[in-house]
Amino acid sequence: MSFKLKCVAASVIMLASSAALAGGANFKDYKDQAPCPAVPALMDGFYVGAQAGYQMADMGENISIASGAANANPSVSVNGWLGGLFLGYGMTWDNWYYLGGEIFGNYADSSQGWDATLNASGGNYGSNAEMNSSYGLAVLPGLRLTDSTLTYIRLGYTWAQFKYNESSTAVGSASNSSTEGGFTYGVGMETLITGNWSLRGEYTYTNYNNFSTSMAAGSSSSINPSAGQYSLGVIYHFG
Repeated sequence: MSFKLKCVAASVIMLASSAALAGGANFKDYKDQAPCPAVPALMDGFYVGAQAGYQMADMGENISIASGAANANPSVSVNGWLGGLFLGYGMTWDNWYYLGGEIFGNYADSSQGWDATLNASGGNYGSNAEMNSSYGLAVLPGLRLTDSTLTYIRLGYTWAQFKYNESSTAVGSASNSSTEGGFTYGVGMETLITGNWSLRGEYTYTNYNNFSTSMAAGSSSSINPSAGQYSLGVIYHFG
C-alpha cells in the first residue's frame, strides 16, 4: 500500500474510533486535527550536482614503424579517479515517466605507458597515453519507481582531451594532443536523501573518434580510445 493510501486509511480509522468513544460527537470536532504530512518526493525543475568516480579508458593502438617493417597493436589501459560538476533540468508526467537534460564537465588525471622491442627494424619503442578533462551533454529518459526514487538511461555526446607521445630508436618521436568526441550511453538510479538533496549512481560508456600521430620514414600510429565510468553524485534540487 502506498504512503498516501496508508495515511488516508489511518485517518479514517482514527476518526471512526474517536467518534465511537465520544458517543456521537460531530465531525466538526475533528476538523482542526493535523493533516497527513506530504509524501517525500524528488522535485522537478533545475538541479545542480557534483560527482566523483573511477574512469577505465582503453587506448587501442595500431603502430606501424618504417612502412610496415614493424607493427604492433597493443591495448593500453588508462585508468584513474575523476571528479566533476553538472547542471540539469528534470520533469515528471503521469506520475510515472521522467525526462531530464544535462550538461557536465569532468576532470581526470590518468596516464599509462607501453614499451616494447618491436624487432630489429623497429627497434625499441615506447608510448604514453593520457586522458584528462571531458565535457558533454545528455538526455535522461527514465521511470519513477516510487515518489522518491527513479531509474533512467543516459544518452548523450562527450568530448575528451587526449595526449599521446611515442618514440622509436629507429625513426624518432612524435606527439599529439587531441580533443575527440563520441556517443555516450549508460544507466543510473537516483533517490531522495532529505529535503532538496538526492543521491545518484551511474555507469556510462563512450566510444571516441580515432586520432593519429606521424613519425619520420612513413611511420605512424592510430589510437582508438574508449572509456567506461562509474560515478556517485550528490544533487541539490531547486524545486
